[in-house]
This record gives sequence, C-alpha cells and structure tokens, in this order.
Amino acid sequence: MALADLPFGLRPLFGAQARECALIFPITNNYGTALYINDPVLAVTAGTIEKAGVSAGCMGSILGLYKQDLPLSLKVERLVPQLYMSATPGTANTWFALVAINPDLLFIMQEDGDTSSLILADTFALVDMIYTHGGSTVTGISKAEIDSNTMDATATRPLQLLKPYMEYYDLDSGAYGMVTSSATAGRRARWVVRIANHQFNNTSLSVGLA
Repeated sequence: MALADLPFGLRPLFGAQARECALIFPITNNYGTALYINDPVLAVTAGTIEKAGVSAGCMGSILGLYKQDLPLSLKVERLVPQLYMSATPGTANTWFALVAINPDLLFIMQEDGDTSSLILADTFALVDMIYTHGGSTVTGISKAEIDSNTMDATATRPLQLLKPYMEYYDLDSGAYGMVTSSATAGRRARWVVRIANHQFNNTSLSVGLA
C-alpha cells in the first residue's frame, strides 16, 4: 500500500546537531521565490542565499526564517521569526534564514514515487531533488522531495541515498516496507540522505551554481 503524499523537505535527522552548526544568512533582496522551513538552499555570489536547484549542489537546509523589523540598521538585529517567506517579499524588510551548514549532517527526505519507486538496491545511489508541490503557508514547511526517477551514479547530483528510514524495515513480508517494486509508483518512502555535493565540502563546486 502506498503512503500518503506528505513531503516535508530536507529535514535534519538530528535536530539538535543541526542547530549546533547553523548560521544566519541574508536572503537575496526581493527574492522572487518563496522559501520554507527545510528548503535546501544555495550560497550565491552576492553573499546571500537562494533556494537550491534540483540538480546542483547546496549548502544545507533552512531551520528558521526571519524578517528584520523596522527601522533597519547595519546590524543583524530585531529579527522577527516568520512562518515562511512569500515569493513577493518586497524591499521594505531584509530577510534572513538560519541554515544548517555542516557537510556531515544527515537528513530525511520523502521520495516522490511519481513514475517509479526507490528500492533497497538503490541504496547509496545519487538523486536529484524536485519541487512539484509548493511549501505550506499553513505549517511553513517545505514540500521538496527526492526525484526518484533520477536515481543513478551521476556524481554531480545533490543527494546520496544512505538507507531507507527505520520505519520501513521488516515490513511487507520482510522486503523493507514500501519500497518493494521499482515498477510501482506512489510508494513515497522516506530515506536517510546526505548532501553529496555540499558547497562547503567540495572544491569542484563554485558559489553561485544556481
């Protein structure tokens, strides 16, 4: 039986560990793309961050979003927590994100399973991300997912599959739960992943790949 389609972005496997290595970064001014908690992000040449592309490297995922309250100053102060940032933030306020940037962090992410589903034999393969669904303006949570159709050994893909999440073990007649058939769409299993092409841990990637 397929799982409900409830993506939650690139969520740190260990929240406390993620916060120990998180830093505040400014978001590109008047950035025209909405941002949500657990969105993967990319460092760009302006010294700011933006949403990561589906098939490029990234620097981590968003743990918190903040709008600088007026009056603005040169210091990062009066940062007001926000549920999400809309695609039309305007120029009146400066926006920031708290980003978990440790290259060694592990994450959980749901696969989309739209055409084919990942199976146990796909462990350690590389995959792209996909933004089929927009983030939730109710919960503020990202809906980024693993693009299961991109699974292969291409070294430039952003994520690596490390293992099915523990809740899928020893289910479905011992075949690791919801990932028994690559020919069956809609399984939507959750996987433990790492950022394979991390901007701060790979000299082959330059800042501003977006």
